[in-house]
Amino acid sequence: MPLKRSLFRNVLLALFVAIYCMGLFAYSNGRAALNTHQVLRAIANGLLIGQVYFWMQTTAHKRLQVAVGLLSAIFYLVAHQAILPYVWFWVFLLFQVLLTTQYERGFKWRQVPFLKNLLIPIMWFVQLNLIAGLSGNWHLLFLPFFLFYLALSIQADIEDIEADQGKIKTLAGLLGKDSAAYVVLFLLTLFSFFMGLPWVWIMLVLLVVRRELRLPKGSYDALLLALGVYFLLQ
Repeated sequence: MPLKRSLFRNVLLALFVAIYCMGLFAYSNGRAALNTHQVLRAIANGLLIGQVYFWMQTTAHKRLQVAVGLLSAIFYLVAHQAILPYVWFWVFLLFQVLLTTQYERGFKWRQVPFLKNLLIPIMWFVQLNLIAGLSGNWHLLFLPFFLFYLALSIQADIEDIEADQGKIKTLAGLLGKDSAAYVVLFLLTLFSFFMGLPWVWIMLVLLVVRRELRLPKGSYDALLLALGVYFLLQ
């Protein structure tokens, strides 16, 4: 993947994740305003996830990736300095690092049939909900968020179904594009039901965003932006 395209794709993802995380903190706070620590942690999560996906897609720009990755990691630790003394924080980080580094190398869990569809949502839930929840934002320890991440994971596999054919087995490959798309919509609808979201309006915003912005691969990543903005405006 060309450097310019890869950077654009992951910078956009980092931005969406940062806004989504701010929305999560706003959701957890109730009507209280976001504090500086929460904003910094949201930005740090966005940078870190953007870097993780950059590494998963390519290692062709190692010097740049190592430099940006180190800066992102330092910023992440500074933003989370209040919970650095806790062992569980480092255990979760180590868990994330091991899964990321073993994605295509070593254990190569991406190639284990259907395991990707389970581990990717778990990684998102741990990073965005479990760590934040155990840091005091208890409302984020809500399992329906896992349904949302699972839907995004299956949608990403739908978009990669041709490239993955004959290489790895995913739920989308097993079900086929049409059936997998219905599963995604079902999971998103179930998530909205548990969260009490006005799903029709959020999906309309998503469609507008996807139409007006030329998003990479036409993915559902823009739903992170739509949900983040919704939570921030509540």
